[in-house]
Formats: sequence, structure tokens, C-alpha cells
Amino acid sequence: MQINYIKDVQLAYGDISLKPNKCIVESRRFCETEMFFGGFTFEAPVYPSNMKSVVDEDTCEYLAEKNWFYTMHRFSDKGVVPLKWYAKMKEQKLVTSISLGINQDSKDILDYIKDDNSPDFITIDVANAWYDRVKDMAKLVKDKIPNAFLIVGNVATSEAVRELQDWGTVDAIKVGIASGKTCITKNKTGFHRPMASTISDCYGVAEVPLIADGGIKEHGDIAKSIACGATMVMAGYLFAGYDKSAGGIIEIEDREYKEYFGSASKFNKEEAKNIEGKKILIPYRGDMDKLLVEIKEDLQSSISYAGGTELEDLYKAHIYEV
Repeated sequence: MQINYIKDVQLAYGDISLKPNKCIVESRRFCETEMFFGGFTFEAPVYPSNMKSVVDEDTCEYLAEKNWFYTMHRFSDKGVVPLKWYAKMKEQKLVTSISLGINQDSKDILDYIKDDNSPDFITIDVANAWYDRVKDMAKLVKDKIPNAFLIVGNVATSEAVRELQDWGTVDAIKVGIASGKTCITKNKTGFHRPMASTISDCYGVAEVPLIADGGIKEHGDIAKSIACGATMVMAGYLFAGYDKSAGGIIEIEDREYKEYFGSASKFNKEEAKNIEGKKILIPYRGDMDKLLVEIKEDLQSSISYAGGTELEDLYKAHIYEV
């Protein structure tokens, strides 16, 4: 029996660095971080993971008002979109972005949100989107809501990206498997691919925008992700633990924390079956406004180090293996 052993090195964000270039702006504050995505222009190319421990209705409304992208998670009661929240977002003419699975509950939601009530963005969110059931769901979404911008994920190879694009229904692809801080898929199954290699491989065949999902440990990883080929970056741990993050504050020995758990954890599933996620406690981080400002400022600095004036200049950055 032949063993399929891959000898090429696979790189995470920590294994690469970006080469500084000549600065051409008077001040880094003049660098533009806006990203055009799905027909809208957002303040920055990063947004929180659609996890129940990271975003809720208030988080999503807050980000939409700030002109940052978001995706509401799909783990509401029986998989139903919170209707009062959704109606409020539509009434205020804020961007609407929801997540669906591939089960019947998600299919039933399409009957409510179709036609004039349709969302701007829909994310089909499953652990491995290289799957015929996801293909069928993507077709169903586009048949019923053709004007919605459809994001499908997650995958981790160029072969998967090619196939999803061949479906003819996908507007953006979310890439990344088993890189999240609370994800234990690689421990439970042995399957994982580091993010820098994932993005660069997928970018080589991409005809639609890529969203890099997972592995963001520090703000510089956002710039690295874009340099590897991502259009948008999704991060969980980065956005967890703030006042506008999902969940209430827990006090332990006079210290304040918030829970952060994976979507495949028993804390999200509410049953110990097919567990591929864990829970951690994050010391309460305070005002999310400060985070958004810091992310934008750090991206402006990244653009200046790249020798550019706008976000797209990060695609030209030279990547070192370190």
C-alpha cells in the first residue's frame, strides 16, 4: 500500500514575516484600511467569528452601525434566525448578514427571508464544505435568494476551492480548518493545515474572494493573512471577552471573565457528541471601541511598512519564511 506523504513544509502565521519597504506617506494615519466586499465598503477587512460565544444580536448591530462587517451565528433556538433582531436591522437599513447550516431548520429559514426580506449576506457554515450536501444547499440558497452574497466555508485546499467555484453559486469562500484557539479538530482527528499555506495555496486558484478563518493571534497576523491572498479575515479570540462580545461577565475570585468556546464544543452543542472544540475563560477586556481603533491603526502601520497607501498594497508585500 502506498503512503501519501507530503514533504513540503506547511506554514502558520508565526512561521512567516513581511519585508519592510520604503514608506511613501507623510503619516501612517493617511493609509486607507477600507475593504470593498460583497457590494459594500467596510472600515477594515476583519470581523468576528460567527460563534455563539463571540457574537450575538447586540454585537452584530454594534458592528453594522460602526460599518464593520459581521456574520450572525447559526446557533439560535432550533437554528432559527432571531426574527425581532433581523426585522430591526432591516428597518434601520443596516447590513444584514446571517449564517445557515445544511439541515432542514436552515432550509426552512429560507422561506422567511426570501424575496424583499432577503439578507445582504448569507454564510453556509460547516466544518468541511467540500461536500455534496453543501453544494445542494448553496444551489437552494441561490434559487430562492439570488441577490444575496453567498459565502461558503470552510475548506483548506486549492482542489476544494476549484470545486466550490465550479458549482457556480458561491460568491466567496471561507478557508481554514482547525486553526482556531478553541478548536481541537487536529487533536481529535489528526486533520489540520496551517493558515499561511492554506491561504496562499487557495489564492493560487481563487476566482472569488477568500476569507481567512482561524489562527489570528495578534494584529500583525491580519496583515500577513492579506499578504497571503485573503480579502477578509475572520477572528474569534481577537474579538472575544469585550463589552460588546457575546455572553455575560463571570466573576471568579474577584476577577471578571467571559467564556469563549468553540462551535463544536459541548458548550455550544449542548451534548457531548462529535466534540471538536473546548472552552476557555478570557479576562474581561472592556470597551470594544478600543479594539476597533487599534486594529485600524495597526493596519495603517502595516500598509506604511509595505510601502503603500491602501489595503490592497499589502498583496505586494514580500513574504519571508522565518
